[in-house]
Order: sequence, then structure tokens, then C-alpha cells
Amino acid sequence: MDALPIDPLLPGIVSRLRESRSLVLVAPPGAGKTTRVPPALLRGGLLSSKHPNLVMLQPRRVAARAAAQRIADENGWELGREVGYHVRFDRKLGPQTRLRVLTEGILSRQLLRDPFLDGVGAVLLDEFHERSLHTDVAIAMLREVQQAVRDDLILVVMSATLDAAPVAKFLGNCPIVQAEGRAYPVSIQHVAASSQAPLPERVMEAVEQVLTGSGGDEPGDVLVFLPGVEEIRRTLRRLEPLASERDLLLLPLHGSLSAEEQTRALRPAKQRKVILATNIAETSLTIDGVRTVIDSGLARVAGYDPRRGMDRLELKRISKASATQRAGRAGRTAAGSCLRLWTAREHASLEDFELPEIRRVDLAGTVLSLHAWGKPDPRAFGWFEPPPDHALTAAERFLTMLGALTSESGGGITPLGRQLLTLPVHPRLARLLLGAAEAGAAREGAALAALLSEKDITFAPPGEAFDPSRHLQGPSDLLIRMDLLAEAERSRFAASVRDRGIDPAAARQAARTRDELLRLVRKLPAVRRRPAQDGADLPVDERTLLRLVLLAYPDRVARRRASDPLSAVMVGGAGLRIARESVVRQPEFFVALDARSDERSSTREALVRIASAMEVEWLPELFPQSVRRERMAVFDAQREAVVGRGLTLYRDLVLREDRDAPVDPLDASRVLAEALAPQAAEFFQSDPLAAALLARVNLLRQSMPEHPWPKLDEEELLDVLKEACRGRRSIHEIRGQPLVFAIQTRLPYPLDRLLEQHAPETITVPSGSRIRIAYEANGPPILAVRLQELFGWTDTPRVAAGRVPVLLHLLAPNYRPVQITNDLRSFWSTAYFQVRQDLRTRYPKHSWPQDPLSAKPQAKGRSTA
Repeated sequence: MDALPIDPLLPGIVSRLRESRSLVLVAPPGAGKTTRVPPALLRGGLLSSKHPNLVMLQPRRVAARAAAQRIADENGWELGREVGYHVRFDRKLGPQTRLRVLTEGILSRQLLRDPFLDGVGAVLLDEFHERSLHTDVAIAMLREVQQAVRDDLILVVMSATLDAAPVAKFLGNCPIVQAEGRAYPVSIQHVAASSQAPLPERVMEAVEQVLTGSGGDEPGDVLVFLPGVEEIRRTLRRLEPLASERDLLLLPLHGSLSAEEQTRALRPAKQRKVILATNIAETSLTIDGVRTVIDSGLARVAGYDPRRGMDRLELKRISKASATQRAGRAGRTAAGSCLRLWTAREHASLEDFELPEIRRVDLAGTVLSLHAWGKPDPRAFGWFEPPPDHALTAAERFLTMLGALTSESGGGITPLGRQLLTLPVHPRLARLLLGAAEAGAAREGAALAALLSEKDITFAPPGEAFDPSRHLQGPSDLLIRMDLLAEAERSRFAASVRDRGIDPAAARQAARTRDELLRLVRKLPAVRRRPAQDGADLPVDERTLLRLVLLAYPDRVARRRASDPLSAVMVGGAGLRIARESVVRQPEFFVALDARSDERSSTREALVRIASAMEVEWLPELFPQSVRRERMAVFDAQREAVVGRGLTLYRDLVLREDRDAPVDPLDASRVLAEALAPQAAEFFQSDPLAAALLARVNLLRQSMPEHPWPKLDEEELLDVLKEACRGRRSIHEIRGQPLVFAIQTRLPYPLDRLLEQHAPETITVPSGSRIRIAYEANGPPILAVRLQELFGWTDTPRVAAGRVPVLLHLLAPNYRPVQITNDLRSFWSTAYFQVRQDLRTRYPKHSWPQDPLSAKPQAKGRSTA
């Protein structure tokens, strides 16, 4: 067994764990922590006979299998005997297996079944820096177990790139051990300048550079990091001519592959290998023979928008820590090199660490597990780093809709919720599987769950979308995928099925997952066999399958907009856009199964690629607690009246609307007032009598402030309007009543008398006529009167206790103004004579005396001579 940098530190690690029972180990890639520390703890005599087993957690299945195999190889052990692994749908353990490599989700489920962890003496959390959601939950649960019931439990956190101090503090200020140096040096090279070429082309150039730089010598295998399966597929296709020319073995490595296909990429080969991998190969993997890493610097990161209830899948730059991990893959077995497809300047701008999953993914499964753990309020759980509160709230809301919790806040777990935890899938898929078992459709339910949980099985050429044209329209994109899966199975997943729009590798993985889920479902007490005919199961009714989909996705119910058949609104108010490849074109209501938000979208609407029709009648049947009926009054702007609406809602989504329903008079008055409130002042100003009264009061409030005149501002007029709306439901009804009466209620005695006395509606002029005064909001009061009616009147009339002169509009016999003045005495002595001369010429039959002050005023204006 070759010496590794970690080896000299192993005795000290064992010694420190005898004292503290917890430890943080930071060791660079290639130091040997994953394969050397677990056996050292077993041999160190730290574990008791009561709890003799050691568990090491890995964030990925391929890493768990590979680590277990390498430990077996290094120690001369048999995989499945002294050392073994347990990952989702795959385990290799025996009764004598003391060293067990698990994915974190397996341990979390084990803790729910056995909170005391009987038989387990030590748990090692490897690659902790990745901060998967399961890692955060596991360390918090393990710390609680260690503090409450198992003070003998050993906890070790290991990572290559980690800020160790916060972890050590969380574990009771435990020791930190640092391992210096890596097994072999790795030279780092960045590209000189950024390229706009497609990623497969840039990788092609990098591989050619690596091959040319070797000078024909054999420099070892090449590991290329790419962001996703689609990029791997396109790059494989681009590299095929070069591989044929140079006798290279091209191998993909990602989570959708089978264990055998993943192992093939990890094992040595006779040909020189070029391995195209996602970040699945980033940590805990020693790929024998790899001497060169080509790093795209990209990763496809899963996320979740809890406010909109939507998944996100974003292409992002990796962190510096991730770049260090990737480069370290080149120095595991010999000196190596890493070519980074980004500049040194771009590298300096990278984040130090990745954003932990707990801050960006769906927490429904975690919250349900915590309820089963005895934490009805997940906010009170002893998190290593608490998740955002809005994400917890969204998870509680969804689990309540699903029927797994009794209420959205402070509720407990239901029997259904505990049943959901018996299946190793997201709670929504567990609900689908349970419903399928109860309906006697276990196999179909397992197929639906597999298609929803694994990579999409449809295939399209690069840059194109899946073409559903041969399917035209249908009730569900998911049912089409069930047909495609069956078609792929009949063809034994041959490569030729790509011509029929099927990805054979993804279809094979979906079939495997379906079979594993079916195996688990058939163990459930609720499973029911369908009647058989001639030895074969009868087909499941299509409506049953559509109901199962709705059962799992109660938070994704959407209603198509009548104005745009490709647009819809979902529960919670999120806008959706139906992708052109979807066959669900007609149903008004559907379930948005694959709804992904894209911040680049101009409409901010999420794109729905996979949808499934539903019948609105199923909602009150399946989710009666989420359906309610409301009768409400709304203002119809076209009719200018309050009308009744009877609404049936699913959460906040309107299912049905009954127009012209009966309206309660009190509700009608309130809604009418609310509708008119923004224009309350303008509404009163549009009524001449009301506007005049407001102007009169405003004049006296300014001119006679010694009296308590009401302000009658917007706020007070709103109160007046509410009173005017009482018992009425339309604008027509309000305008049919004098609004001045509503305003006058704000003028109690003696203000009402003072108003009539000091701001009268009319004035009696010398001719005996009563002339109305025009009061305006922002100006003096105006008296428009024929000049001849004022003969003998020497002084300008005044209002407001004589403090405000009235502005006189002196009119000719044709009622057009010939002079405007607020100084009548001055007019008689000066301007009158010029006016008289003009008027005598135009109106010779009228009296225009030389002395207007002694002349008799004339109401009709004509001379009596």
C-alpha cells in the first residue's frame, strides 16, 4: 500500500478522538483522508463492542461506491464483507461489515428509524465543504444524538477546502487537524483570453493542446469537467473524430449512468481515456491514470424559488474551492496538470465557496423529516446554518397541502406524513406512489415517479427542442413519456430510438428507477392488485393516472388565461408560459410538472415543458381543505356599479366565477366607497352644488379662522363619501341625491347659520333681483350681473363679515362681460363713461344715464321713456 500524506497523522487523529470524541480534519485532495482515516479508526480500538461499526458519509453515489472499493483494495478486504456501501437502490453490505460507506440520505433515514444509532460507534462526514442539504441535516442530527443520548458517538468532519473553525465550534470546540501538501504536485494553467466559441469546440482545442504538449509520450488519462449531461453528449460527439485518429477511449461520467457504466470510467483501460464528467467526479474519487484535468469552470446548479414554488436550474461559474478540488484530481496517483478554460483574472473574481444547498433548494423533505424527528417547529432545530425562514414557510405550506402536516404553522405530522417517509423519494413522489398503491396502479405509479425524478427521456438534436408533432395534442406530456419509455424498452434501449425522440440512456435509467420503486411499493400495506384478465393486468384508466399526478403536485395547479392560450397563472400567482413542445394545448386547468423560472425572460413567466391536464372537480375531492367558496362584491367599472361575484377558489386560484350573484347591502356600500375613494375629491367637484358648497366653506375657513370650520380635505371627504354611499350600490344612485346634504352634515350649529350669513348663495342687487354668487375653490367669489341692475349701488358687495370683496362681472344686455372689477365706486367714476359710450351705440333703446349713482336700476334694462 503506497504511502500517503495523511499516514503520519493517523496516530494523532486516533489519540485526539480518544479525548474529545469529535474532530475536524482538513486535508488537500489526494492526501488520503477518505481511504486511510476510516480503517485507522477501526484499528485504533476507539469503538466499543456494543457499537462496533463505522459509517462514512459521501455526498454522491458514485463516490460512495468508489471509496468503498478503494478501501477494500488498499486493505486486501472483500467488498461486502469488511467494507461495503449503501446508496439509493444499491447496497453491498454483509453481517460482518463494520465499515459502511453511505450517502447522507441513507443515514438520515436510518436516524429516523433508530435515533440511538445502535451499533454505530463513529460517523465520518466526508467532503463536508460541499454542504449538501443532507450533510447539514445529518451533522445537526448527529450532534443532537451525541449530546442527548450517545456521548460515546465519535463524529469526524473531513474536507479538502473548508473553513474549519465554525464546524469545530459547532462540535463543541473540538480539535482541528490540518494535513499539509498533496500526494503529487499539479501545475495550473489558465487560458490567455476568454473565448466565445461553443463549449465543445473549446474542449476540443484543449484536448488537442494536451495531446500536442505530450510530444507523443503517454501522459496519462484526461478528465474533463463539464456542467451537465447535454454538454457531455455534445462534446463526446465533437471529440469522436479525434478519438478515432488518436485511438482514445471516450467515456462519460455522470449520475444518470448505471453503476457498471460509472465503474468503467473509473477503472484503468488499455486505451488512453478521455473522461467527460460532471462535478460528480469533483471529490472523493481517485480515477486511476488521470494526469490531466481540463476544467470548463461551469456547473449546473439546482435551486428552488420558494415564493413562486418553482425549480430553477442555473448554469453558473464554480467557486475557487471547487476549482481546487477539480484540479486535485490530476495529482492523485502522479504529478499532473490542470488546464482551466478561464483566465487568471476571471479566477480572481470567483466566489470562495459554493452557496450551501440549504440556502437554495426545496426543503419539503427535510421539514417532514424534522417533524418525524420530533421538531414540529424546524426553526427550533439545532442547525449548523439555519435555512431562510421563507423557505421553511414554503415547505410547511406545501406539506400541509399534501396532507403530511396538520397545519402550516405549528402543526404536527399526520399518519400520511409518516407513511411518506417510508419511501426514499421526495414527499410529492411518495404521495404519488402511495396513491398508486391504493388505486391498484403500482407499476404505473412507479413509472410516473421515475419519469418525474430522473432526467427527461426525450431527445432532440443540439439546439433544438423535443418535437411532439407526431403526438399532436394530448392530456399529458407525462403520459407521452410513459409511451416513449415503453417504446424504448421494446427496442431494448437501442441507439436507434434517438430517431424517435428518445434518449436511450435516460430511458434505461428511468426503467431501473421504476423497477426499484415498484419493488419498494409492493412492500407497502396499502398496495392493491388490479384484477387480471388472461393472466395480465388490466390497463389503468387514463383519468386515474392524471389524478395521481395531481395528488403529487397540488401546489402546481394552473389555469390557462383566456386572453392567451399559451399563458397561464399558477397557485400562488406565478405566471407561466407553455413551451411549444408541450401537447397540453386545450385544457383550461392543468398541472405544471416541469415549471422552471428564467430570470432572463422578459415576461418573468416560468416555462412549462411538461404539463398534465386535470379536471377541476378533482380538487374538492382530493384537497377539500384547500377549496373554499366566497361571495364577494366588486365594482364593475363599465357598469359603474357594485355587482356580486360568487367565487370558488383553490387556495388563491379562481376556479369558477358566478357573475351577478346577490350582494349584501352593507358590502355593496363599502365596495362602492372603496372604488370611489381614490377620486373622492374629484367626485364632489364634479357636482356643481357640492363644489360650490365646498368652496364657500373653504373661503370662510381661510377668512374667518376664529370659527371651527371643517377642513373637508381628501381624508374628510372620503368619510363624507362613505356616508353618501350608504344604502347605494351605483354611481348613478349617488348622483341621484344632492351631495350637498352629505357635506352639510359636517356643519353643525352655528356653522350652518354662519355659512348662510357670511357666504350666502345669492345677493339682492339694487334692481331687486337675487343673483347667485359663484364660489370657486381657488379664487374670489364672483357675481355676474347686468350693469343696469347696479345703478345707485356705490360700494362693492362683500362676504365673510366684510373681509372679502366680491369680484363683479358687469354684463352688457347680451349677458357678456364689459368690465370686471372689485372696486365698484372707482368703476362708476372712471371706466363707466367709456363703457356707457360703447353701450349706447350698440344698445340705443336701453337707458345709459349720465349719472348712474342717482339713476333708477332696471331689472330688464330697457328705457321707460
